[in-house]
Amino acid sequence: MSMMTPKNLYNNEMIGAIAIYSVLFHLQTISVAKSMLIFPFISHQGTLDFLKNNNTTLRSLEEFIIKKPDFFSNYNDRYYSLLTLSVNSIILLKEIELIRIENSEISINPEKKLAINKEAYGLRAFNISIAGKKLSEILNDNDKNLYLQLKVKL
Repeated sequence: MSMMTPKNLYNNEMIGAIAIYSVLFHLQTISVAKSMLIFPFISHQGTLDFLKNNNTTLRSLEEFIIKKPDFFSNYNDRYYSLLTLSVNSIILLKEIELIRIENSEISINPEKKLAINKEAYGLRAFNISIAGKKLSEILNDNDKNLYLQLKVKL
């Protein structure tokens, strides 16, 4: 197992924050439970490449799972291995006042905006921000249904 340094730990939390913010930007409000589903999608390179592709069309999570079942074979493992990072990413977003949390709902702070570009944040962050639009459409379902479809063991 590789040693986590403060630098790559920070980058992971920053990448998680960018992923969550990129989805939240399109939905404006999401539940804390739904926000925990975002990083496991984005951290999987195949899923990220698929979602950032302009030619990809998806109407639902169900359709995504049918089209790319191999992307979801270890989703539950990714969910749990990234749970702490997801929570820390949300805390980071709250600390820098990009989001508000109230009654288990996360919403965009309209007074602050994060403009993610390649030059300032790098290619990976930029690709994540592009993928955020399609991921927001896929996650536009109720929490219970999403967790069931993703087979996350609670």
